[in-house]
Amino acid sequence: MSIITINSDSIITDIDSHFKVSAGPGAGKTYWLVNHIKNVLHNSDKLFRTRKIACITYTNIAVETILKRLGTSAEHVEVSTIHSFLYKNVIKPYVSFVAEEFGLNVAEMDGHDDIVLSNYSFLNDWKTKTGQQRIRDDNTIIKAFTNLKWKFENNELKAKTDYPFKVGNYAIKNDSYLEYKKMMWKKGLLHHDDVLFFSFQIINKFPFVINILNAKFPYLFIDEFQDSNPIQVEIFKKLGLGESKIGVIGDIAQSIYSFQGADYTQFQNFSFQNMNEYILNENRRSSDEIIDALNDVRKDISQVKVRNISTEKPIIFIGDMILALRAAKIKCNDESIYTLSRNNITSNAMKAEINGIGLNSRLLENLKETDSTTKRSNLIYACIKAIAYGKEGKFNDAIKELEKLFNYRADKIRGKRKALKYITLLLDKYSEFENSSLFDFAVFIRTNLVSDLPNFKTGAIKTFYDSHTFKQLLLCVSIPEDMSSHKTDQSQKLCAN
Repeated sequence: MSIITINSDSIITDIDSHFKVSAGPGAGKTYWLVNHIKNVLHNSDKLFRTRKIACITYTNIAVETILKRLGTSAEHVEVSTIHSFLYKNVIKPYVSFVAEEFGLNVAEMDGHDDIVLSNYSFLNDWKTKTGQQRIRDDNTIIKAFTNLKWKFENNELKAKTDYPFKVGNYAIKNDSYLEYKKMMWKKGLLHHDDVLFFSFQIINKFPFVINILNAKFPYLFIDEFQDSNPIQVEIFKKLGLGESKIGVIGDIAQSIYSFQGADYTQFQNFSFQNMNEYILNENRRSSDEIIDALNDVRKDISQVKVRNISTEKPIIFIGDMILALRAAKIKCNDESIYTLSRNNITSNAMKAEINGIGLNSRLLENLKETDSTTKRSNLIYACIKAIAYGKEGKFNDAIKELEKLFNYRADKIRGKRKALKYITLLLDKYSEFENSSLFDFAVFIRTNLVSDLPNFKTGAIKTFYDSHTFKQLLLCVSIPEDMSSHKTDQSQKLCAN
């Protein structure tokens, strides 16, 4: 089937066929998607009070953007991230069907998180159950758990880590990762990745769930599809083989979530019988000179100029990033400067105008690996992350990070109050420790927050705390959905359309 060229104002009359839309940067794909949703709402005979359009995107800010653009039409559309969609529509109503098989404590289940249990008794219990008592380095085990992902292997989902973890002559057994998962599930704890795992298991074992989802959502549209991982794609395929009409929108050149298992070829190869394919080949954002540069870089989509605005040719600064930033500020006079970085530590360094040479993006993780006193390392780790979130106005994220320190599952209000007390004090007194060593920051925490925080005097731990600054570790924090003028390529995509 031939690919049909459209623009962001195009209205597709065939609303009851699967479709795929490829779009380059600045093509207005979110604008087109919102208008297509309105078109379906106006013309479809498959939507009733209890039947909605499902729209999946990959960040909470993107969800808010689409909802805002939909306006009053939003009440007939369920817009959410993939994890929120599956948790609400698959996990909560049906996970009890598979809970016994996998040892999931449904009564204790309360959402999903990226928490990794790392206390001594938990790790010791895991070693005993898996027969790996000879592994003494708990930090290596924690690092392995942190890097766990569900992956397809021989048509089955298996818990795998991206790195071969060895401690001396002993390797962590692959089969023992599933035991870690089961121990988490027994406590009612789900990782984000587990939402995909359980959704896949439920849909595979109980096909009627697909029928229910098809009836509830006759249309399912997925934005940024190039960032879907294989588990998500399999779930979408199963929904599309039922009665739901699937629409996917993406750009293979903007795939940035490979670290989460995303593979842009999933978008290229995704297909259903009689699927319509479209291409948005206009660029409504950029100047002619920038579009020319883009067309020189990529050949799969040749973008058409819409604004026909000519400006100066793009200038490329090479060398020291802070000197380049300052040169750009001079060149742009009083205009706002925006930067796009490959990783979070570089983005954060640009905000602080600190040279990125020699920065170690793993320092925050090294803290936990070096400091084996869990209470101290977990507290300082959480406080640093919470401060970074709070300084960017992400107070909910800051409180959530600190809540992990308190085991108040039966009294969540108490935990939130304590977390609020912590972050308020840390931000109020920020000037007292912002230029201090990590050791001095630990002293501040002991003096102002936790008086019984374990102390240390000599050794590798003391050396680590003395030889690194608080600010060095602060730069390592990944800001969720960063909307500042200095972004990573992940957060930049939020403003692309």
